[in-house]
Amino acid sequence: MSWLSKLFSIFTGGQAKVNKRLNRASKTAAHDSQALSSCPENTLGWLLKQNPDITSYMAYDVSKPHSIHPGVLGRLRTSIHEIPPMPESWRQIQRALQQPDASASDLGAVVANDPVLTARILTTCNSSAYATAGSSEINNIPLAIARLGLDETSNIIFQTLAPKLGESPEKRLQARHIWMHSQTISTLMRLLSESCTQVSRNDASLTGMLHDIGKLVILHIEDQQKLADLKASIDGGLSTLEAEYHHLGYTHIDSGMMLALHWQLPKYVQHFISFHHHAAHLPAKQIPSHLQHAMMMLNLAHIIARHSLSIDVENGNGAIWQSYQRQFAERPEPFVKLELSLPLDSQTLYQQLQLQVERIKPQFPDLYPTTNE
Repeated sequence: MSWLSKLFSIFTGGQAKVNKRLNRASKTAAHDSQALSSCPENTLGWLLKQNPDITSYMAYDVSKPHSIHPGVLGRLRTSIHEIPPMPESWRQIQRALQQPDASASDLGAVVANDPVLTARILTTCNSSAYATAGSSEINNIPLAIARLGLDETSNIIFQTLAPKLGESPEKRLQARHIWMHSQTISTLMRLLSESCTQVSRNDASLTGMLHDIGKLVILHIEDQQKLADLKASIDGGLSTLEAEYHHLGYTHIDSGMMLALHWQLPKYVQHFISFHHHAAHLPAKQIPSHLQHAMMMLNLAHIIARHSLSIDVENGNGAIWQSYQRQFAERPEPFVKLELSLPLDSQTLYQQLQLQVERIKPQFPDLYPTTNE
């Protein structure tokens, strides 16, 4: 993260304990390397083997980010302060979701006060992505939330209530790509978190949805020529952060953090935005201890999403950030197996992850028209 990360203290308690677990994981993996290399196709172990180690020099160092020129910083601040704040109803909904015994009825009571939210949730619930063939239409909000799940409902609520960014006619497709990406990562992280006690489902879902909101800010404030130049650099092989800083003077981490502060998003979401590229640039033990599991899970979700949408990525729809491929800064199998508690050789888990991606596509018929049958 940039200068904004200095506003947050890094919780280092437990780092030695985590490092000890990581060292133990590395030793175990060394003995188990032969088994890992024999993971069958369509498993996490097989997928990770398709992503080689990063050995090339990365000009943008996430541990020592470039400073932002005062003129650029002032423009960025002014532009973000002009964005409307999140409505109070979203904060009320988040408070309800934070309750350990939160139910569909509790959330429904808040949602029912907003007719736009009500319509969006009912429409999504009865769409082909969630309704099975022959099932009756649901017109009751608590039942709709029960079908969607609290986490998925929370994502839908955020997309509905968030002020529209970068959705001018010429930029709307780009914004849709970002929402599609964010929803995919959110859904994958929620499923991956079921095996990992260190990351809650709600935190995984919300942070997955919000990690890239800085890209929406870029769409909102930059002109078409700068966006075209940015895309050309990313397509040419520059990493996202390098290309953004080169053309804009700031990165989507910078703009995302500033928007998170403006919208008064939860502190853990702000921390997550600040560090969400670390797993691709740094070994796990160099990531702040309270974020290691979530960061590694996020990077894994990106790799899964990239592979699941590989045909679509190759065909392309002109998305600015679509061609950049995430990797891990070091071999991640020990962490995935022993820290995230994910089975590397399970074809069942892999199929579940693929199914989740396929279920999202019908919600974006403008991006995936052939899947909306």
